[in-house]
Amino acid sequence: MPHHSWRLVLVLAGAAAATGGAAAASDGAPAVDPAPRKVDGARGCVETIRFGVVDGIAPLSVAPATAWLDDAPDLCFAWYRQPSGPVALEKISNGDLDFATMGSVPFTTAIERGAPVSAIGILAIQLSAEGLATRYGLQEPRSLRGSTIATVRGSTSHYMFEAFLLETGIDPRDVTLVFAAPKEITRLWDAGAIDGAACWTPTLDHVLATPHGATGTPALVVYDAETLRRWGYRTGVLLVARDDFVARLPDVAQRVVERVVRAAYAYNTNPNSFDWTAGRYADVVGRSFWLELGNETTFSRAAVAEILTRNTWPGILEQMGFRGTMGAAILRRQAAFLFAQKDLAETPYEDAAPYLDRIDISFLSEARLLQYETIPLDADPDPVPDFVPYAVRAQMPVPGEGCESFTVLDDENATFDDGSTGEHAYARNANCVWALRAPATGCVVLEVPFLSSEALRDRVDIFSAAGDLRASFSGRRRGKRPTTVGCVVPDAPPGVAAALVGGAAPNVDSVALYVRWSTDDEDELAMGAIEPVGFRATARAIEPQERICGPGRGGALCDAPYCVGVVEVTGEGGVIKTQVADDAYQPNSRCAWRIPARGGRVVLDVARLGLERVRDVVTIYDGAAATPGFGALAQPVPFPVFELLRRKYRMSGTHAPTVPLVVDNDVFVTFESDGIANRPRDGGPAGLEIRWRRDAAESTLCPEVASCGRNGRCEEGVCVCDTGYYGETCAFDACVGAAVSDLAPSGRIVSSAGVDYPPDMNCEWFLDIPGREGEGIAGIRLRFDRFDIESPEGQAATTDRVAVVRLLGPDQGVPLVAFRRNVQPGLTSSVGVAYNPVTDETSYTFDDGDTVEVLLPEPAPAGETVRLALAFATDANNHGVEYRGFDVTYGVRFHGGLVFCDEIWPCADGEVCKQNGCVPEESKSSRSRRSRRKLRQLRRGVAIAALVFACVMVLALCVFFGVYARRVVRTKDELETERVRVVRDQVDSARQWVEDFQAPFCVVAADTFIALGALRPHEALRDGPRDADDDECDKQHTRLEFYDSVDDVERARRGGAVFVFLSHQWLGHAHPDPAGIHYKAMCRA
Repeated sequence: MPHHSWRLVLVLAGAAAATGGAAAASDGAPAVDPAPRKVDGARGCVETIRFGVVDGIAPLSVAPATAWLDDAPDLCFAWYRQPSGPVALEKISNGDLDFATMGSVPFTTAIERGAPVSAIGILAIQLSAEGLATRYGLQEPRSLRGSTIATVRGSTSHYMFEAFLLETGIDPRDVTLVFAAPKEITRLWDAGAIDGAACWTPTLDHVLATPHGATGTPALVVYDAETLRRWGYRTGVLLVARDDFVARLPDVAQRVVERVVRAAYAYNTNPNSFDWTAGRYADVVGRSFWLELGNETTFSRAAVAEILTRNTWPGILEQMGFRGTMGAAILRRQAAFLFAQKDLAETPYEDAAPYLDRIDISFLSEARLLQYETIPLDADPDPVPDFVPYAVRAQMPVPGEGCESFTVLDDENATFDDGSTGEHAYARNANCVWALRAPATGCVVLEVPFLSSEALRDRVDIFSAAGDLRASFSGRRRGKRPTTVGCVVPDAPPGVAAALVGGAAPNVDSVALYVRWSTDDEDELAMGAIEPVGFRATARAIEPQERICGPGRGGALCDAPYCVGVVEVTGEGGVIKTQVADDAYQPNSRCAWRIPARGGRVVLDVARLGLERVRDVVTIYDGAAATPGFGALAQPVPFPVFELLRRKYRMSGTHAPTVPLVVDNDVFVTFESDGIANRPRDGGPAGLEIRWRRDAAESTLCPEVASCGRNGRCEEGVCVCDTGYYGETCAFDACVGAAVSDLAPSGRIVSSAGVDYPPDMNCEWFLDIPGREGEGIAGIRLRFDRFDIESPEGQAATTDRVAVVRLLGPDQGVPLVAFRRNVQPGLTSSVGVAYNPVTDETSYTFDDGDTVEVLLPEPAPAGETVRLALAFATDANNHGVEYRGFDVTYGVRFHGGLVFCDEIWPCADGEVCKQNGCVPEESKSSRSRRSRRKLRQLRRGVAIAALVFACVMVLALCVFFGVYARRVVRTKDELETERVRVVRDQVDSARQWVEDFQAPFCVVAADTFIALGALRPHEALRDGPRDADDDECDKQHTRLEFYDSVDDVERARRGGAVFVFLSHQWLGHAHPDPAGIHYKAMCRA
């Protein structure tokens, strides 16, 4: 009997989801082309429904291999395997899927982030298909301390694991949590890199069936979903659908719900029938599931039957009952978890209404009205058909198909693709680059008429000859993609091709565009009405032509109503926008604008900022060079603190700066979004609009260009900000980007002037500390007058920290220490202690005025200047509490014991500060003090000699008595050891006696008991029928089952036996139950 758990499974439909990829078909919000498309001419499907499936078996699994949901030639279903619910949510939100299964925790993410989806039914309540399995020896909760556990971030498994730690009193910081996809979890387990996994079938089955890679020990289940359900943590697997799809084809959504409830009812009425255990339904369900796993030939009907027992499948009334306070409470509790885990930036909804609005029971009500649930699967209308040949296979790559790593195309008209043929999947781990030359005309126009890929993971990127990203396409969106034009750059930098290939590549002249096709190592293993996948592009040579797109438009022909790639901004001023309309901006955007200063400065006025908080971000960089992700030559910096040297401002959410932003250099502005919401959660205009202008170098920043406001003062044309205010015009009440201090041995840093620092901060202060002659620098002293940053409490997984880094060059650094706030008593740091370099993050609590010293790995040579960075990084939210940040005073610590001093680092009492060093204070009577000091030293010497003699005598007496006492103690210890041994033997004997049965444990089967007709004596049941006169009931049914040990009982329980103890009082003198009253009550129970 498998280990069981409960799990809630919901069916969802979406609302107003955006199209996928990086393009849309009309002005305004991302739109989906409503026109039907030909997907497979051989089967003649006019409309193909894309159904994303996260691993698992349900009665509805009869559909993929039989095309039960199809209504050819008008309607066909293609089934795509998804690695996890969070991935499925991302794809369905950007339009790549029409339906998708996912956990209730990802569904809660969708509600909180504004991805419009609705639950339209409950598929199943799981029993043991999800839980935590660990290697042998880690089954007790306390044994998990110090272990490494893998799970999928933001999944129901992640939620249950954190809930388990909370309920069992395990500090989450005592467990190392590794976030990985299910496929990667199996690799980590096989390699012995993790101690366990919180996951679901089939990953959970793999862990339980495979010995641990390091120890070779088996895995055992620690808990399952049913355990957590009993503790109040209900979870679910959901089926979601885009709302625009439901609005366009409501009959299809009704069709799916009706098939769901009908299949569940068919299984519930007879789960042990031949059809579900070894017959046709077990066969088709098995084929569907094993095709999901990429195995087209081998599956087990017995395994199918066993997996189906891990779930219960609720009927229509039970599903409809979910729309109420219970369902809202379940989702709201999961939202609180996601907020604590920093997967949500916005505070969760307090009311039930936003959750109830996403539970739509109208399709269930219609199915109930038509009594569709009770129609057998083999009856009209729409019986389950036999296997459909085209559906009983998975879409997989063919060995040998693919593309070359580097190809040069010289044709004036060229067509190229990913190398896959027919309906075969494209190759995994591809990285193919095409160099499009235009030696005669100078320019090339590129179109991508066909693209069908796994969104974000498999993509087509187009780069200019200089390496700038011109466009990026991914996913399965419908409609035309923007056209791209590239021209030959005479002084193009070398190495673009090599950077794109990731290795050696020839330098090619007269290149107008580079195209890169890249894929990961995952396959979606599509089945059913398989669609062609991969990409096809066409290129043709053209003469140079100049076209300037209006604000919010992208593409070489301005044919996209949203931004695309890197744009070279021209003119003396203008407007940059993310999209034409003011509703949802494009999902998965990667846009940038390069604004040249031409020797002056660039002034940016943010007219509109309407982005999803934290997830979608605008960043303003100092300098024209492309940043990583926007340029082939822009590689990630080796040490992350240096990236902030260019970052001036980073904005998200809806609170735009009220004063202009100023950069005294060229500017590179980037905009990046994910694929889920693409608008502010609370509504309002969406997207970014910046009005910019270029000012001459002769103009002063203040007061000509901008005012310093109330948070700073203008000195010599530059704003000097008050403490805690930042930006060129002091417009921000919290740190932004990087700040470089003047060369000084000490100073003060205040992270923010506001009462609550914002989320998603990443600030740096670069400190240049001068050395001095004869004294090397050993480290830095920090006095925290305020250290008020978020602390990890309960399930809150904050990563807010203050770090100190030693900078060794333009791209090298050594982390010294990272301070995180810890409010737990007993774990606070000692103050006034020098902390040696560490690479991990340490938790501290500082009281006002506490001082710590941070040492360098090795002291710097005398006179050498040391550059340090003080970094402050925060996560997605402050967990509903206001934090003020930190106020720290720093000062140099010299090697050799010299204590640094200045006006903010005073010396101790009795010392004075001379040349920034503390020395003893001198007075007029210093000589007499020295004489008196010598006399005191002589007297002290005599007293010490007398004291030494007395100590020697006392020591001799102590040795004598010590030897005697040792003998007495040794004798006493021997007697005590013998007493303990006798008591332990007695206890072990008593424990063994208690754990063994002193008499056989007798039970009678429930069906046997019911067939008795009345209570019977134990002897009659034990001996059975003795002669021909015994009644027929005795002959056939009366028998006892005996269990001689606890192990026998446990073995029966694991095999499915349930033991029920019934007790009653005697109602008569000669017979315990003469009228059968108690017997009937027992049978009813």
